[in-house]
Amino acid sequence: MEALEALCPCEVLVEGPADLSDQLPLLAHDEMVLPVALLAYEKDAPERASFWPFAIFSPEYQAVVWAVRNAVPVRFIDLSVAWRFPVDEPGEEDGTVGPTLPTEGTGLTLQERIARDPIGVLADAAGYEDGESWWRDVIEENPDTGPIFAAVADAMAALREGEAGLPQLEAAREAHMRLEIAKSAKARTGTVAVVCGAWHVPALKARHTAAEDKALLKSPPKAKTAATWAPWTSPRLAYASGYGAGVAAPGWCKHLWQARGRDQGTVWIGTIAKALRKEGHMVSTASLIETERLAVGLAAVRGRPQPGFEEYREAVIATLLFGDSLLWRIVEQKILLGNDVGAIPDTVTAAPLLEDLQRQQKKARL
Repeated sequence: MEALEALCPCEVLVEGPADLSDQLPLLAHDEMVLPVALLAYEKDAPERASFWPFAIFSPEYQAVVWAVRNAVPVRFIDLSVAWRFPVDEPGEEDGTVGPTLPTEGTGLTLQERIARDPIGVLADAAGYEDGESWWRDVIEENPDTGPIFAAVADAMAALREGEAGLPQLEAAREAHMRLEIAKSAKARTGTVAVVCGAWHVPALKARHTAAEDKALLKSPPKAKTAATWAPWTSPRLAYASGYGAGVAAPGWCKHLWQARGRDQGTVWIGTIAKALRKEGHMVSTASLIETERLAVGLAAVRGRPQPGFEEYREAVIATLLFGDSLLWRIVEQKILLGNDVGAIPDTVTAAPLLEDLQRQQKKARL
């Protein structure tokens, strides 16, 4: 939000299916309760569907809401929905969207590791155990957002040097986004903001002729599609349940967003204490103070700028639960995953399953 305020763009472009741009203003509706997902499906085969989830802390959501509330044009620039539903062939995806997690293995070349998990490679170089922790420290929890964008762009450019080639769909996606960005730059007078995944930044900045990009988009797939919004849940934002961006702890991310500008550690420990007390555990104020001290100490030992949810979790287990990690599991899901359930306005078109249910209810006079 701060970056958009400083940039004051004349248009906001978001990574997402270009033919569903008309759905974006609904994200800013007063009755829209996050998390929700943009649902697109084939009219003749509604079981073939794709979801684009949005959480309160999603950059895409914040950018869309900022644009709508400031009367700035906003639209998607990725390939149309039909590209998600290719003709069924052995070995091809079925059109659903899910996370592509790195595959464990040995003997991989550097380029293979980058292709599987680019953020993990950066994390290894920085001495982190996993890419999620590195991304949180450097990006999500960094109070100084000014130089972050340029630094991330440089890092991704370095990772993509000597790239052997992209899968056909990924190459087409980046070509389409380049064409859409060029279209806006030509039509608009002023700055155009682009909200996209960090991995795409070098490719979207690279020089390509319009003819080269259009050549990658020949013979686009055809399908009659429809779209609507569907309620989502915070647990489904996690890695294991299919959120494309992959968020290990949605509850923690939501906390960081809501507690910005305050003492985030103290607020988080208070949240944990409340959950433990609801389960009947005795939690003293003195123990909470020691919990925060231990978390800060763990972060210092590990060379991290500030405690993350892992440090707070280990501190809670040590000081509040006397080393019993089984007790932590009682409240872990509520705290780290959350139990939020989204809601959509009554005026939004119903999803195919709900439409069918309503037809059956009307037919049976229920």
